[in-house]
Amino acid sequence: MSDKHSTRDTASVVDSAPSYNGAPTLTKEDLPVIDPVHQRKVLWKLDRNLAPVMIVIFLLSYLDRSNIGNAASAGLADDLGLVGTQLNTAILLFFLGYVSVMIPAPVVMRKFRPSRMIPALLVAWGTVVACGCLVQNFAGLCVTRVLLGVFESGIYPCLTLLLSTFYTPSELATRISFLGVAQSLSGAFGGLLAYGIFRLDGAHGLAGWRWLYLIEGVFTVFCGLVFFFLLPDNYEHAWFLNRADKDLMKARKAHETLYQGKEEFEWSQVHRCFRDYKIWINAIGQFTINVCSLGFSTFLPVIIRAFGYDTLRTQILSVPVYVCASVVYIVVSYSSDKTRYRTFFMVPLALVTTTGYALLHAPAIASTGVRYFACFLCGAGIYICVGLNVTLLQGAAAGYHKRATAIGLQQMLGNTAGFLGSSIYRSQDSPRYQLGSAVSMGAVAIAAAIFTFQGWNYRRLNVARNEMAPEERQRLIDNGAEGDDHPDFRYLW
Repeated sequence: MSDKHSTRDTASVVDSAPSYNGAPTLTKEDLPVIDPVHQRKVLWKLDRNLAPVMIVIFLLSYLDRSNIGNAASAGLADDLGLVGTQLNTAILLFFLGYVSVMIPAPVVMRKFRPSRMIPALLVAWGTVVACGCLVQNFAGLCVTRVLLGVFESGIYPCLTLLLSTFYTPSELATRISFLGVAQSLSGAFGGLLAYGIFRLDGAHGLAGWRWLYLIEGVFTVFCGLVFFFLLPDNYEHAWFLNRADKDLMKARKAHETLYQGKEEFEWSQVHRCFRDYKIWINAIGQFTINVCSLGFSTFLPVIIRAFGYDTLRTQILSVPVYVCASVVYIVVSYSSDKTRYRTFFMVPLALVTTTGYALLHAPAIASTGVRYFACFLCGAGIYICVGLNVTLLQGAAAGYHKRATAIGLQQMLGNTAGFLGSSIYRSQDSPRYQLGSAVSMGAVAIAAAIFTFQGWNYRRLNVARNEMAPEERQRLIDNGAEGDDHPDFRYLW
């Protein structure tokens, strides 16, 4: 076999390679050479066709889960007769449903096909949101929140896993930023949308917040039906790639073959995930930063309204905060992929967010301008840290089913933060909400420490593998080391 192969030879290279455990085992000399010019064109095709779909899906996901905050600022609590902490309870119940199927969803996605499973989830939760306009009491609100959580729970882990089948680990930060930007923009877009829809207040006898649920729910159902035809299962079924493009994608995948293991589901990969301490540490980091993310996304309108503004002014003032967070996310994620560093950016930005919460918490700071500026500092670090920690995990878990399980585990444990984040902004703490800012400040400080440890640990493991004796390397390979246990695997930190 020659030392170099064009992308046209990829199939023969992979098919003829010796195998271990059912997966082709390629040496570095066997790997096909990839044309960088063609690769850039293919990446542009992927971005142009996948990014809009991913952004819209996740934008709708966050719009539909967070609209309760906008609805609360427009009279939902009064109309439904909510008292005490019932609004917080309804928000919390979303996460009861949300964490329920996060582990199995990405694991079974390949069996049920992404192009069918993901749009079906959109249609299901869009229907629930639309039905929210009919809710008349606290019990009805609770039912819709639990069902919304169940149907939305698989979206983020499934989307990030799907992205990992199209992009290499060093390209993922920018692409996962599609989802992070959608999350932060959902606040800006949600505020503007709410501002417009609330003007329908009283039309046909419906309150403005009921119109919000109805319009957003129907639009989500419509998008779900459209995405049945747009979302590909994998690169082989991508309607926007030609044969040469697919051959190049196959060549790219050949470079990861050593770390993938069998394509078929294996319980051993699930067990490897649950035994890996690195996955658990990452998931705990996700929990701590999600305390801030989930609380901030839901309660920012409530925080700003407590500055003394009316409902419409509150919606408008929330927009710049989210736009700023989106810009930071795009710039930092692009820089992270270019430099191949993750925690190098995560730790300083987590400290920026800590500063923001400290300003919101400080009793001596009464200036509305300073407290509004603090919201910008909070948003600047929250969303990018959430996204980069997910990217960090994607580059640390291989093969496919270990990564799928790891994503589900991370998101399940991380999103249990919703139980805490939804209960720390209590109505009796208005207008300072010091409990919320204090808990969030502590959580993001712990996150910064965990991110620091992850960066140190992954670097330590890479150094150990770089210095590994050839005999030890060969022994591990002969014993069947695969995935991120393979001695040639390197972590991005």
